[in-house]
Amino acid sequence: MQASTSNQGMFWSQARELFEQIVIWLDSDSICGLEHSQIETKLLENR
Repeated sequence: MQASTSNQGMFWSQARELFEQIVIWLDSDSICGLEHSQIETKLLENR
């Protein structure tokens, strides 16, 4: 059962890291001037 817990921890760690990267990107100046659809496209590319 420990392997399952370890895999879950790794999954959530990777998911959290991606989430943090998305938040940082959304908070940056690099999205200024982008259309909503462009932001959505970029988010989908990073999945």
